[in-house]
Formats: sequence, C-alpha cells, structure tokens
Amino acid sequence: MSNPTILLVDDDTQFLEATEYMLKYENYEVVTAKNGEEAVKRYKESRPDIVLMDLKMPVMNGYDAFFKIKKDNPKAKIVFTSSYTINNAEFEKAETEGLFGLLTKPFDLSELNSMITSKDRHFI
Repeated sequence: MSNPTILLVDDDTQFLEATEYMLKYENYEVVTAKNGEEAVKRYKESRPDIVLMDLKMPVMNGYDAFFKIKKDNPKAKIVFTSSYTINNAEFEKAETEGLFGLLTKPFDLSELNSMITSKDRHFI
C-alpha cells in the first residue's frame, strides 16, 4: 500500500515548507501549491487522497478552488486550514458541498492524523 498523498495549499512559503517537511516525516507524499489556481491544476495532475487548503490566498482563494475541485471530483476530500475564525455563507455552502474538515493554523500533526484515520472519515 502506498503512502497517502496530501495536496498542501498555502501562500505562506515558510508555513508551506515547514508543513511539507513535517508531513513527509510522517510518511505522507506531499504535493504543494501556492494559490487556488495552482491547487486546481495540481489536484487534476496528482489526484491526492486529501487536500489541505488555506482560504486567504492571492490569484484564487481557497473557497473558489474548493468549488472548482469539487465540481471536477465531488468525492474530493478537502480540509480548510485557516488562522482566522470562519463563519460566513461561503463556509456554510462548502460544508453542504462536502467539506471534509477544518484545521486551525498552526495545527498539530496529531489533529491531522486523527482526522485522516477517524472511522467515519477513513479513506486510506
């Protein structure tokens, strides 16, 4: 069985590099993107097991990328990552469209691992 692939999307280069390093250390395959537009392209190329998507990014934000990826693949597992409190119509719409979860940055790897392996959300 191959290691799960995570598409990590964030415009903060330091966060992206540090998180990529931690995920690889945990034996995940990691694909990165720096904005929503890149995320949509990388998703189509790599078909990851799960996407960790920042919300506030240049070029295309996380919400727009979420809906584009979901349109292409309704079963895509996407987790929003954010440093901010989220309570808006776009978030609620994403939840009805099958948002997989939300991690508050900085998140702990144990939070991610438990989300990935929890019985009701198990996909690996």
